Amino acid sequence: MMTLLGWPLLVLLVVLAVAAPAGCLLAWGRLRGPRAVRLLGRLGLIAVCQTTALLLVGVVINRNLQLYASWDDLLGTGARDGEIQAMGPPDRGPHDGGSVGGGRQGTGPFRMDRRTRTYRAIVKGPKSGVTGEIRVWLPKEYADPAHAHRRFPVVELFPGFPGTPSTWFIGMRGGDQLAEAVKRGRGRPAVLVAPMMTVQPGRDTECSDIPKGPKVATWLTDDVREIVARHFRVRTDGPAWAAMGYSTGGFCAAKLATQHPGRYRAAVSMAGYFRPTAPDLLRDPKTERANSPLTLVGRHPAVELLLAGSREDPGTVAAIQELLPKVKQPTRAFTYIVPTGGHNIQVWQRMLPKAYSWLAERLPAPS
Repeated sequence: MMTLLGWPLLVLLVVLAVAAPAGCLLAWGRLRGPRAVRLLGRLGLIAVCQTTALLLVGVVINRNLQLYASWDDLLGTGARDGEIQAMGPPDRGPHDGGSVGGGRQGTGPFRMDRRTRTYRAIVKGPKSGVTGEIRVWLPKEYADPAHAHRRFPVVELFPGFPGTPSTWFIGMRGGDQLAEAVKRGRGRPAVLVAPMMTVQPGRDTECSDIPKGPKVATWLTDDVREIVARHFRVRTDGPAWAAMGYSTGGFCAAKLATQHPGRYRAAVSMAGYFRPTAPDLLRDPKTERANSPLTLVGRHPAVELLLAGSREDPGTVAAIQELLPKVKQPTRAFTYIVPTGGHNIQVWQRMLPKAYSWLAERLPAPS
């Protein structure tokens, strides 16, 4: 069978896309039969031309973006998993100490969105001045009377660019998957917080404070934490927070955790990259270095990283291999490489159970 990313399929579709209009012109005036039959036949010829053109465009886009690496990937069949591998010394175990933060309670501006089962608000960050959306998902344990006075650890979630926070609860099924992991004893009850990271439409800041521009890192690391803690029972100490994202969100998770190690215990990067690509960062070498995980890891921050990728998603494994030699104590890195799957949400969704299991060994219990 022709592979989805192979040249034979692309050449075949180019030939069909050229041949279909030519065949349509030749057959247009030669159709026989009643008027209705000729009309249906011509509509069929037009449909064939459009179909071949759309198939060609779809394959070209897929080759460029690497959305689906194989037919199994496209159809959601035959997926295989990988294993998490430690790339450093033995684990130190979860942190259960530290302050738990305060603040008055009440959901305030947050309103329940039943479609995603999250609390949603659009708020302005007091430090950054950024106005953006925040979604908060609560585990069932949050409403349990036994946990009425306890504060929960937090996993801060970042989508790709230009994704939205709701993607984590619809396409990724982030809340459902955490609930299932806790039920199976492979996860830890936590509050999921998904803030808007594309704070200006079409502008990819890669979650950074841009000189003379939006202070997105301040929004994500300071403001979001303060706003969520004001209205929900969450811990605010660094050992109780983790970051997780896919694609550009994976870059953000690794970048923010290594840039602000006092704010995060761990980070999960799924199909992320570790060299800045945003024009706002590349204009100035100093700004680029200050926001590059490759540079930040070299400072050896006390965080743990789970670096996940797919062998069929070009660049993700290479990016991981480039970062690993720079990891030294107290930084610790783990890899999670799956053999199949492209750069798409189905692959990242399948990575979530093991990512939650890995985080469960690092985040503290509600306290």
